[in-house]
Formats: sequence, structure tokens, C-alpha cells
Amino acid sequence: MHRYTRSLLLLIATANAAAFCQTQEPAARPGFDVASIRLDASNGNKAYVQAVPGRLVMRNFSLKQIILFAYDVPRNQVLGVQDWMDSTHLDIQATTQSNATVKQVEGPMLQALLEERFHLRVHRESMERPVYQLTVDKGGPKMQRSKEGSCAPYSMDSPPPPATTASQTVYCDFPHFSGDGRNWALEGTGVTVGKLAASLSRSGLDRPVIDRTGLSGGFDLRLKWVGDPASGPGPVTPEDAAGPSIFTAVKEQLGLKLEATKGAVEILVIDHVEKPSEN
Repeated sequence: MHRYTRSLLLLIATANAAAFCQTQEPAARPGFDVASIRLDASNGNKAYVQAVPGRLVMRNFSLKQIILFAYDVPRNQVLGVQDWMDSTHLDIQATTQSNATVKQVEGPMLQALLEERFHLRVHRESMERPVYQLTVDKGGPKMQRSKEGSCAPYSMDSPPPPATTASQTVYCDFPHFSGDGRNWALEGTGVTVGKLAASLSRSGLDRPVIDRTGLSGGFDLRLKWVGDPASGPGPVTPEDAAGPSIFTAVKEQLGLKLEATKGAVEILVIDHVEKPSEN
């Protein structure tokens, strides 16, 4: 082949490869237009979060809690946490003029903010870890199937649903916690067992929960239990000690059981993080 022809073909191939690489570049991750991160000065023990399209407010969250929130992982599925990440509590206010959804605000946009301000670097990997498997007890499930039309589908593209009351919309598969540090409740309508397992993983248990019930569809749930009395405020009373543990409550109230075993779990590993500077 003529040298000129070979050179021309090489030039065309190089140009085509460059164009292909340009088309394959991932789209830039959305970020906030304005964001403020400050040390929390409330000295309170209540955390608060509000996420609506284009805006995120978090009060009195430790950096560890913010990371768990941004990457949607339970506290027992993260490695590399340093002591100061638990003790340093922060307030975040962040906004964007874009049409960012709640899912984007709580996830990739908050992740981008953590990477920018704390130089956070993480990766995920699957590990064999202690878990609780959620199975059906020998007596069968005691949960009531949700009636068709009893709840409305919830989309992360909408504002977060309010607490359920008689005058407000009831959203499907959106269980919520309530409690005072000792007495806890988990309630929801049209809740899948997969979402139940994910919620139990965030209930203070020392290991994640994996759904192995084989149950499908939505259920109406009202689970009540007493947490560790030593972790609650105020003096411990006999009534505290007499309440059902979460293990007993799951068995007696839902007809399910939590069994300790081992299983593959996706873990968030913190590779690098730096202490914050207020801005």
C-alpha cells in the first residue's frame, strides 16, 4: 500500500477512535450551585433532614451519618470510619437551580459535595459478613396483606412524603420509624418484605438483615419493640426491661424470625476523608 494511503487511513482511524472516546465519556455528575457546611451548634440530640427537588437541609448529622445517607447504606455496612467522623456533627444547606429530583439531591449531588469538601473517596465491595436472615416462622406470617388502593405509589421524583395521618396521603412501601430511644415502632402500608428487611437493618441491629422469606407483595405493618434500655435517656424502669426485644416482636407480631448466619453483603469502604473546614 502507498505510504500516503496508509498515513491517511491511520489518520482517519485515529480521528474515529477519538470521536468514539468522546461519545463514551460519562455525563458530568450534577452538583449543588450553593452549599454551606458548618459545625452544628445546637448541642441537641435530634437530627433533622429535609429534601425537596433542588434543596437539601441536614441538621445535627455526624459526617458518618451523612455518608451513610448519601450512599444509602446501614451503619453496619461501612468500613474505614474514624472516631472524629462520629463525634463531629454538622449542618448542611445546599441548593441548585436545576430540576434536580429528591433522589439526585440525596444521592449523587450529596456525594459530589462530600467529595469536594471532605475529599472523600470510597468504593464498594462484596464481603462475607455476619447477617440476620429474615425467614417465615413455623406458624406462618401474621402480617395483613394491603388492600388495593389503600396507598399511593411514591416516587423519589416527588417531595418526601409527610408522616401518615388521617388527612394526609398514605404512600406505599414507605415505612417510617418513631420512638423515644427505648420504645420504637416501625409502621407502613403496602410495605414489601424487602423494604422491611432494609428498614430492620437500620433499626440498631448489629448486623444487616437479608430477606429470605420468599414473600412478595405489600403488607400493612405495625411493629413495636423496646430497644436496649442502657442506650436510652433517663433512668431504666422495670417497664423498659419488660418490653419485647426486636427479635421477639418480629416473631410474635409479624410471624417472621431473625436468625444469625453469614452471607454476602455489599460494604461501603472509606478509602480517604479529610476533616472539614467551615464554609
